[in-house]
Amino acid sequence: MATLSKNNAALRESLDLVQELREDAHFREFYTNQRAARKYNTRVILRKFKEGDLVLKRPMGIDKGGKMVANWE
Repeated sequence: MATLSKNNAALRESLDLVQELREDAHFREFYTNQRAARKYNTRVILRKFKEGDLVLKRPMGIDKGGKMVANWE
């Protein structure tokens, strides 16, 4: 009977440790995502447009005609 109570106590303790590990993993995931977002946002070029500015909506040269077209110009 003594081993059963020791086992139950050990199980409760391990459950507490699992919860702490989950919290730590969530914390690390949050900061990893923030670091990735910060790195991505440094490469973004902010542009401000006013009403009446001419803007090219579609980049030219992307549609090259399929995969069987020559790679040179």
